[in-house]
Amino acid sequence: MTTMTETKVYQSKWGYHPCDLETYKKLRKLNQWFMKAQREAAEWNRWARKDKQNRVIRKFIRNDQGQKIGCEIVGPKPEPVIDSPFCKIDLNDESCWRRFDWTRTPQTYWLRKHKLDGNTRIREEYCFYLTNLFVNSFGVDIDYNNAKRPVTEDAVTPLRNSVKEINNLYEKVFNLNS
Repeated sequence: MTTMTETKVYQSKWGYHPCDLETYKKLRKLNQWFMKAQREAAEWNRWARKDKQNRVIRKFIRNDQGQKIGCEIVGPKPEPVIDSPFCKIDLNDESCWRRFDWTRTPQTYWLRKHKLDGNTRIREEYCFYLTNLFVNSFGVDIDYNNAKRPVTEDAVTPLRNSVKEINNLYEKVFNLNS
């Protein structure tokens, strides 16, 4: 037995949308903050993958013609700040632990262990180092993509989050970023 929920449809001069203009503007701002959280997470992952002795800031030395001829270490590179509710750092486990035969996700780091070349087949094995920084979109990216493109009235896809959930998340993120 399936149950159908009545989806509210809003009309603009270009077509139909699953939410009103005010909710769309909140979704757009939430999506911007989510994309910023992804960039912060990528920066943190790059920092976490490096060994401690390699987390340094370098200044390049150039000759008279502007060519790089060396570098000097200025100081240690600080840990990037993660201040988004979309990002979560799990500190219960070690920061680098191995998992084999996982599918690749944006949060995993691929390291090629070894490559054996046979007569007809090439065998590759990978080791995944998980950095324990997770980015959760809460469905904001999907809701934003559904809301921004006008469609016909029958093709309107309902939002995954309710308007109340979107407003609560907006207030949470807005108070954190203000």
